[in-house]
Amino acid sequence: MKILVVDDSIVFRSAITQALQTIPELNVFKSVVNGKLALDMLKLHPDVDLITLDMEMPIMDGLETIKEIRKFNKDITIIVFSSLTVKGAEKTIEALGAGADDFVAKTIGTGQLEESLEKIKEDLLPKIMAFKNRKLKRSKITERISSGDGVETIGILGPSKTKTEMPIKPKLIVIGLSTGGPDALAQVFRTIVEKVSVPMLIVQHMPPIFTEKLAAMLSKLSPVEVREAKHGDVLTAGVCFVAPGDYHMTITKTGEIHLDQTEKVCFVRPSVDVLLNSIVQNYDKQVLNIIMTGMGEDGAIGSKKLSLKGSYTYIQSKESCIVWGMPGAVCKTIGDLARSIPLEEIGPLINTVSRRL
Repeated sequence: MKILVVDDSIVFRSAITQALQTIPELNVFKSVVNGKLALDMLKLHPDVDLITLDMEMPIMDGLETIKEIRKFNKDITIIVFSSLTVKGAEKTIEALGAGADDFVAKTIGTGQLEESLEKIKEDLLPKIMAFKNRKLKRSKITERISSGDGVETIGILGPSKTKTEMPIKPKLIVIGLSTGGPDALAQVFRTIVEKVSVPMLIVQHMPPIFTEKLAAMLSKLSPVEVREAKHGDVLTAGVCFVAPGDYHMTITKTGEIHLDQTEKVCFVRPSVDVLLNSIVQNYDKQVLNIIMTGMGEDGAIGSKKLSLKGSYTYIQSKESCIVWGMPGAVCKTIGDLARSIPLEEIGPLINTVSRRL
């Protein structure tokens, strides 16, 4: 796997390069200090598989670099480094919308190479190895059409082909996802055409601050009101609550949302399994459970428990996932009880089941 490292910090360039060189299959062939040099390098070497990209650089920053790369290269994997600040989170959400595949939080420590090296090995290497195993080319799932007045809009791809598999209306919709999730969620919410008539809950593996910005971004894409959940919120029809970074989200028998910082589950907090387990214990109505793109196995155990109670579980199809880890784990755990659905059909499915009486 051929990798280009782009960062204006010599400490981070060195740390990233050294961390990646510990894996024989990874070849860091070059590192550069800004986006302009990265563009020049990618045009000379179109066989580069992956780029790690700092968001804040002189001459050409990360966001502008992503936009320029996607004009001539749709397939290269882009992982951005982002600071854990409000500004950093905003830029990262925008970067994911512009074509970045994933991000890693850039922890500012003592500046020592050894400290940076260990953090990169912990956070970046698993993501790169997940993308290394992805054989599919990036594809545009949504299609653009021109409306009658000539304004370009996101095309709604029609009713879900799988709509007949869930003949009754759910009382709650739950979505769990990780790597590749923000862009996938954006595509789903763009195809939700009216306010959903049931409550929705989302667990997206993200750090604090980032989940608030994700909710704000999604809220602009459809009639659904999307909020970062707060302790004590109550499930409300037409409102979608996003679990905040570093907090597990659960629901009580009265439909109240609780947040806590108990132990991580599946190495993450928030965890999809934690939410699904609370739904199994405290919610007796019909649930539509959707597990989408992401690394790891979070959501598999909870999905099994939900399915055994008669709820419907859909998994994003392997072909449309950035990483099929989470959906794949659900498929392995519950077999035929997991209904596979392409990304472009998830929004229309939500439209369809929400309209049922």
